[in-house]
Formats: sequence, C-alpha cells, structure tokens
Amino acid sequence: MFRFAVKHLRWLARVPGFPQCFDALLVMWTVLFHRQRLSAMEALEAAALRLPGMELRVHHFGGVGFTVAGRGLGHLHGNGLLDVRTGCELARALVNAGRAEPHHVLGQSAWVSFWVQSIEDVPSAVELLTIRSIKLEELSTEPAPESSIP
Repeated sequence: MFRFAVKHLRWLARVPGFPQCFDALLVMWTVLFHRQRLSAMEALEAAALRLPGMELRVHHFGGVGFTVAGRGLGHLHGNGLLDVRTGCELARALVNAGRAEPHHVLGQSAWVSFWVQSIEDVPSAVELLTIRSIKLEELSTEPAPESSIP
C-alpha cells in the first residue's frame, strides 16, 4: 500500500492534511498487524529523545519528525520507515555498506531510508539520526566565509 501510494499518488502529498491522514492509516495498520514494529518505533522515539536537544514534531509529510534546534534530522513514517538526510557522499557509503537503503522516493540522493521493524533495529536507527545531528552541529560551528569587501 505504502509503495503504491508513494509511486502513483505522490501528487496527493500536496493536498492539505492528506499526508497526515495517510500516515494515520499506516499507524493503524502497524497497530493491527505489526505490533513488534510498533514497539520498535516507540523505542526509537524514546531513544531519540535522549539525544541532546532532540525534539519530536509532526512532520509535514506525516509521521514523526526528529529535530534539533529547529532543524530536521529525519522523520519516521507510520509503517516504520525512517528517512534521514545524511548528505550524498555519506548516503552512498551507507547504502553500499548495506546499512541503509536509497530513499524510497528520491532514490540515490542525500537521503536514506531505513526500516525499523524490530527492537534490534533501534540502535542503527539512532546511529543514523546521530550522524545527521553531528553533521548539523559541524555546519553550525563552521566560521562564516570572510567577506572580500574590506
């Protein structure tokens, strides 16, 4: 259902409220048929909140958004699919190492997708969020480029 909707009904993401309603259906499906996955998703949210500065928010495409200082790290869909922006080079390395999949919509890009299906997947998911958090921290501490104007 998820792959079909993402592939063929992507335009519905522009309809206000539709992504959140669709994600609510994914959560209901997970509650009814994949209890172990739901437990893993809840464990990921709890573990993520232990990271410095982490906040959970409703994501604009539905699901739970993970943010630090107002900047998005990634989001977790109601079916357990975690999307994290890592940067193109790191995304390629993670996919090549089998630690993540290409993003489910964007393919080979700066984003990766990771399935959180059981409690055993939570440490790897937290690691992906941590990688992104560290990258954002490095970007925010880089000195501003010097102006060429004296």
